[in-house]
Amino acid sequence: MFAFRRRLTGAVATATLAAVLVACGGGDSSGGAAAGPTGEPSSGGDIVFLESGEFTSFAQQSLRLWQNSSVSVNLFEQLVFLDPETGEVEPWLATQWRVSDDLTEVELDLRDDVTFSDGTPFTPEVAIANLDRFATGDESRGITPSVPQFSAYDRAEVVDGDTIRIYLSRPDSGFLNNLSDLRHSIVAPSTLDLSLEEASDIANAIGTGPFVFDSGNKTTEIKIVKRDDYDWAPGGADHSGPAYLDSITYLVSSEGSARTGQLLSNQAQAARDILISDEQTLINQGLGYHGARPFGGARTLEFALTAGEPVTDLRVRQAFQFGIDRDELIETVYNDNWARARGLVQSNTPGFVDLSETFAFDPQRAEQLLDEAGWTERGSDGIRIKDGQPLSIRVYNEPNWVVSIPDAELISIQLARIGIDFDLQKVDAATYNAQIAKPETAFSWGHQTAADVSILWAPYRSGGTRGLNDPQFDAALDEIKLHPVGPERDAAVEAAQSYLIDNALIVPLQETQQAFVTAANLHGFRTETLGRAYFYDAWLDD
Repeated sequence: MFAFRRRLTGAVATATLAAVLVACGGGDSSGGAAAGPTGEPSSGGDIVFLESGEFTSFAQQSLRLWQNSSVSVNLFEQLVFLDPETGEVEPWLATQWRVSDDLTEVELDLRDDVTFSDGTPFTPEVAIANLDRFATGDESRGITPSVPQFSAYDRAEVVDGDTIRIYLSRPDSGFLNNLSDLRHSIVAPSTLDLSLEEASDIANAIGTGPFVFDSGNKTTEIKIVKRDDYDWAPGGADHSGPAYLDSITYLVSSEGSARTGQLLSNQAQAARDILISDEQTLINQGLGYHGARPFGGARTLEFALTAGEPVTDLRVRQAFQFGIDRDELIETVYNDNWARARGLVQSNTPGFVDLSETFAFDPQRAEQLLDEAGWTERGSDGIRIKDGQPLSIRVYNEPNWVVSIPDAELISIQLARIGIDFDLQKVDAATYNAQIAKPETAFSWGHQTAADVSILWAPYRSGGTRGLNDPQFDAALDEIKLHPVGPERDAAVEAAQSYLIDNALIVPLQETQQAFVTAANLHGFRTETLGRAYFYDAWLDD
């Protein structure tokens, strides 16, 4: 038995949903914005967008890396669109869908008027080939499967005409949402036939999106141009037909101060990863500030029990939880455009519940817990000692976070006040990724974006990388997937979060945020649900 679920399409959807896609998809913390447009959107014009790091790969499995995704979100599309304001699934390459009552089958009716940028038609067979690739990968080509999003996928088949049916091996209420993830972008058959190395080349990035690769050295400069034949925008777009902008040139500008200077001098019209110290200056100069809070998890500090003592002691982990002053972090390292986390889920994401009272700053309680854990002696530097060993735990800064070192340094100062040595090692991105993959590394930083929150805590499943191995928590995660969006699912999400917080396995810090700034004459800028800059509706005035 199928539950019929349909969304508005075409002009009706455009008129109805235009208002919900405001300046920042998935939530907006705009501290100020440029003056609004003075007339109707106009076609034409070229902009420069500044990124902070090099572009690496445009294979499907690499599209979510921030630098790559800034480009790829404008080249590729998904079967469905997740509205960043409401959390509702809306049409895109699929016009309507039906989900079985037992949550193990999904039927999708696909558009029949879509083409890839190489002219190849989008068909049900192409959609299924992509779905199969997400589920199994292709080891011979170096392609990895999409896990855990597609772990329940069994197979798909063409049912009739332009309708496909997806079969799942077990109930998964989040599967439809996960089809909206940028990781699950639909590519042309010619791209599916490539190896990972070949597919990584943006020249081979053949999608259905409103823009297509034009030129550039592909690592520090990429130019994309609009497709004149494009006419299948997602349900939340505010116009139809081709994009307004003629082109977008993405340039890597690795220094934050340089990005600010280029914006102020109008050498660039948009940029990501703005220095927090420069945000107000740019706002004061009349530029538009967009603090995108994507769906998914808040920024957190995550424990790996595989590291052994002392983090296997609940009382030590709780001391971290109660010893970090999130308000001081916001006031000192961040600013009023940012917000402290109130749970493990972003406050704009379906499933959010305010659990802030359960981990509120309480240094006296933190010290009491450490005393109870036997860390009663102190060295001359104030760091606690037990059995002759200092309470010192190494941590690595996360280079991809906008203020990873100042943030971690202040946390280190706060924890030293209660006798913990938060031993910060300053590293580059490659070293960070290598270190957190080691089981003896006690901490990693989390801020995962997600179309469905049930995937956020998969590393804590039994057999996962965090070393928890508790059937009770496995059951809590499974319970989320048994319920469609609604009160029962919200309760299941809350139960999973409460388990992780009660056991101090994850320490919430701030709301995850990406800062964008745009020129005063660039309008219609928005980010999609996972916080990537989507330029389909953007336009320039004189």
